[in-house]
Amino acid sequence: MIKGLQQIPLYILRKTTGYFGLAILFFALSFVTLYSIHHYFSAGRLQIPSSLLSPGVLSILAIILILYFLADGLRLYCVIRAMGFRIAFVYIMKLVFINIFISNVTPLATGGGVIQVYFMKQQGIPLGEATAATSIRTILAALILFTLTPLIIWIGPNQFRMFFHPSILYAVTGVSCMYLAFFWIILCRIRILKRWMYRSLYLLNSIKMLSQPRFRKWFLKISLELDLFSNGFKRYFRNSPQWAILSVLFTVLFLLFLFSFSIVLIRALGYQSSIVTVLGFQVVVTFFMYFAPTPGATGVAEGGYGLLFAQLVQKQDIALLTLSWRVLTIYIGVVIGIVLMYRELFQRGKAIQQ
Repeated sequence: MIKGLQQIPLYILRKTTGYFGLAILFFALSFVTLYSIHHYFSAGRLQIPSSLLSPGVLSILAIILILYFLADGLRLYCVIRAMGFRIAFVYIMKLVFINIFISNVTPLATGGGVIQVYFMKQQGIPLGEATAATSIRTILAALILFTLTPLIIWIGPNQFRMFFHPSILYAVTGVSCMYLAFFWIILCRIRILKRWMYRSLYLLNSIKMLSQPRFRKWFLKISLELDLFSNGFKRYFRNSPQWAILSVLFTVLFLLFLFSFSIVLIRALGYQSSIVTVLGFQVVVTFFMYFAPTPGATGVAEGGYGLLFAQLVQKQDIALLTLSWRVLTIYIGVVIGIVLMYRELFQRGKAIQQ
C-alpha cells in the first residue's frame, strides 16, 4: 500500500475503491437508459439543431452551470458558518464535487454525506457536528421539494395522469406529510421519537430478539445520536440566524439554477413551453429521484424526465433534451468529482512517498 494512504482509514479506502466501480456501473446504466429513450422516442435518429450549439446558448448554459455549482457550495458553507465553524470556501467546493460523484454512484444517494463528513472531520469539525451539517444541507432542499411536489400534482393532475396512477397522488401526499412531520418531531419533539424507539426496542427484547444488555446499549446510543442531531439543528437556528437565512436562500437558488437548465434547453430547441410548467415537471422528477434505488437515480431520472417532457417537446427531441439535461446537472459534476477524489486520496499519498 502507498505509504501516504496508510493515514487514511482502511474502510474509507475500501469504500472509495467501490465507488469507482459503482461509477462504471452508473455510466453503463445511464448509457443503456439513454439509448432506450433514444430508440423509443427518436426511432434511432438524433439531430442536434444549430440553435442548441450557438454561442449565446452555450454561454448562458455555462453561466448557469457555474452558478449552480457555486450555490451548491454556498449552501453548505452557510450551514457550517451558522453552526459556528469555518472551512475555506475552496475546500467546500472540493467537497461539493466529491459529494456529486459519490451520491450519484450510490443507491439512494447514501454515500456522499459519509465522505463529506470524513473530509470535514479532517478540517477540525467534530463527527457529530459534521453529520448534522450535511444532514441540514440535504434536509433544506428536501423540505422545499417535499412541500411543493404534492401541491404541484394536485393543482395539475391532468399533466401527470399518464405518469401516475391516481392512487399515487395520495401516496406522494402521505410521504411528504410524514417527512415534514418527522422533521418537526426531530426539531421540536425529540422525546416523541425517543419514546417510539424505546417501545420498538422493548418489543424486540420482549420477544427475545434482543438481549437486555443490547437493548440498553442500543437505546442509549440511539438516544445520544438523536440528541446530537437535534441539538445541531437548534444551534443552526440560534447561533447565527443570518447565516441560517443565507443557507436557505442559497438552497432556493441552487434548485432554481438546477431547474433552469431545462428552460434554456427547451427554448434553444425552439419550444415556448410555460416556465411554470417546466419548473413543476422538474420538481416532480427531482422528488422521485430521492426514492430511486439505482445509483444516481439512473433509469428513474431519465425515464421520468422523458415521459413528462414528452408532453412539451416532439418525440425526436426527447433523447437530446434528456441527455443534455443529465450532462449539465450530473455528468460534468461526477467527472470533476472523480478527478478530485483521485487527487485527494491517491496523489497525496504519492507525494508523501516521494
